[in-house]
Amino acid sequence: RLTKDLYKYVQRCVETNRQLYLNIGVKASTLTGGLKYALATGNWGEQKKAASSKAGVSQVLNRYTYASTLSHLRRTNTPIGRDGKIAKPRQLHNTHWGLVCPAETPEGQACGLVKNLALMCYITVGTPSEPIIDFMIQRNMEVLEEFEPQVSPNSTKVFVNGVWVGVHRDPSHLVSTVQSLRRRNMISHEVSLVWDIRDREFKIFTDAGRVCRPLFVVDNDPKSEHSGSLVLSKEHIHKLEADKEIPPDLDPEERRERYYGWDGLVKSGVVEYVDAEEEETIMIVMTPEDLEASKQYRAGYIPEEDTSDPNRRVKSKLSQKAHTWTHCEIHPSMILGICASIIPFPDHNQSPRNTYQSAMGKQAMGVFLTNFDQRMETMANILYYPQKPLATTRSMEFLKFRELPAGQNAIVAIACYSGYNQEDSVIMNQSSIDRGLFRSLFYRTYTDSEKMIGLTVVERFEKPMRSDTLRMKHGTYDKVDDDGIVAPGVRVSGEDIIIGKTAPLAPESEELGQRTKQHTKLDVSTPLRSTESGIVDQVLVSTSNEDLKFVKVRMRTTKIPQIGDKFASRHGQKGTIGVTFRQEDMPFTREGIVPDLIINPHAIPSRMTIAHLIECQLSKVSSLRGYEGDATPFTDVTVDSVSSLLREHGYQSRGFEVMYNGHTGRKLVAQIFLGPTYYQRLRHMVDDKIHARARGPTQILTRQPVEGRARDGGLRFGEMERD
Repeated sequence: RLTKDLYKYVQRCVETNRQLYLNIGVKASTLTGGLKYALATGNWGEQKKAASSKAGVSQVLNRYTYASTLSHLRRTNTPIGRDGKIAKPRQLHNTHWGLVCPAETPEGQACGLVKNLALMCYITVGTPSEPIIDFMIQRNMEVLEEFEPQVSPNSTKVFVNGVWVGVHRDPSHLVSTVQSLRRRNMISHEVSLVWDIRDREFKIFTDAGRVCRPLFVVDNDPKSEHSGSLVLSKEHIHKLEADKEIPPDLDPEERRERYYGWDGLVKSGVVEYVDAEEEETIMIVMTPEDLEASKQYRAGYIPEEDTSDPNRRVKSKLSQKAHTWTHCEIHPSMILGICASIIPFPDHNQSPRNTYQSAMGKQAMGVFLTNFDQRMETMANILYYPQKPLATTRSMEFLKFRELPAGQNAIVAIACYSGYNQEDSVIMNQSSIDRGLFRSLFYRTYTDSEKMIGLTVVERFEKPMRSDTLRMKHGTYDKVDDDGIVAPGVRVSGEDIIIGKTAPLAPESEELGQRTKQHTKLDVSTPLRSTESGIVDQVLVSTSNEDLKFVKVRMRTTKIPQIGDKFASRHGQKGTIGVTFRQEDMPFTREGIVPDLIINPHAIPSRMTIAHLIECQLSKVSSLRGYEGDATPFTDVTVDSVSSLLREHGYQSRGFEVMYNGHTGRKLVAQIFLGPTYYQRLRHMVDDKIHARARGPTQILTRQPVEGRARDGGLRFGEMERD
């Protein structure tokens, strides 16, 4: 398009013999407009050929919860047609271990094609490969040009980024040299070294875009006294501890010099980044304990089995063969992605449940950023009183989930009570709601600007008058000031005008006979959405880069939980409120504790979310002891150990309690499982879904009602519904 315009301009200039000006010929707006369009819509290509261009190249960053933002930043996409029924690319592969989250993927069309990176996964930025080639040539690598296959048929080929650069006679020496260089940080830590002994190849990769993950290095040097144990030692730990004592008010340069941290570990060769291809050529031991055990095996000492606890975690026996371990996993829970790391005890759940929670955790309300009150988001939901969960995982520390949580600890009983919690509905305590349980703020921002019409005329923010303005809206104009904008603190309801704006009317247009001499303007105001009401929270008036006024108005509403709102625990157990009972109608324990939520027992057996029950039990213990419960996956915590702690506090060891009927006061003929569980309020609220219509707008062609709630449309009673 740009070149075409330029060509026409040059042609015109040559034909009329004028002076050629580049800045007239090259229209900057063509490029700017095209790039702006591509970035705004994600359709990568020209506007005219929108059908053929790639969609979804740029996406709007998800700002619903902090976890959903982080998760969106670590999402990967496989460009295969979504409608293809091929199963292979969708399946989880062994090589995904530690690089791709096994749980977090959408259900339905994109299942297994849209993946999320695991917590420790890192993508290489790429480093130049020339220094490594030069170094290897100095270390008597024979360059490809001088290579004679007859002389040394068994020599190892050396590849750098897939290019064969030379051969080497003594590969083991070369590999160990380059490896020690990488561990001493002489070459970048993201270089991957693959020595394929069978094919006699040594491949080096320095390019960008490889996924890799960190591992502890096991010392394999037979000469050192620490042979067969981790390179990580006490002195490294002391250095990391010393980092905490660095005063925070140091200037950044000095701080960077004294700070040891993760980079220090990588530079000391304690931790090493390994990509998927190099992972095939190393031996990884799962935990440092297993490493110790295998050292004892090699010394001929065989530890006896611990048979005291019948409910302990089943562990696979270490193979008796003497392996030379080269690396050690940092922690097995690092295979999970961001959303799955929030789940307590995910290793005690049926796996699809973790996938469901990973999807729902992105819809939970919380505090998405600490400066939410200054940001003019299009839509935002903020929980009034978010709490950190009683059952935490170690990964939550790094995800800042304690600082920016998305849920509250509710007292949950599992019981059938009145039958209003069948089929995944829950009974909620109305008195708790009145005290502020799960209340949230809802913000919506409306924006508008004075646009140019043609080259001279511009729209104006003002309060439109019926006398000189055509096509006024139905809503009331009383709430806008003379400058056309609502003042903060004003209560507004559906279809009120919140930004008044007029556009000048061309004098020759007829306007279907409605127009008289006085009508000089056209009303282009912004009304509030018909289904919403609230208070004007903040107004921002500014100018755009073309010096045109633009305005943002932010609305605030309080959303109180009511029948039909959706909630979920952290285990894919979602439910809507079926009925709310006041505190006096809810069952109570002998201590007078009244549950906030009652869920149905039928939600547990078929779904096998055992972690839901363990979380409840652990939270009960941690609330009694005043600690945070550790619900990290793949640890040795057993249900029995939690039960015995609960028993010490004088409760029934499995978390059951005697309860009394709230209506009659008589003892219930069952023991009821009760304890605190972390629940999330999801963004599907009944007020945003309710829709009814009698008469309203119709399509011009068919005279049928239009479609959709936003346009006040009809409900289609179609061919399948009619009988």
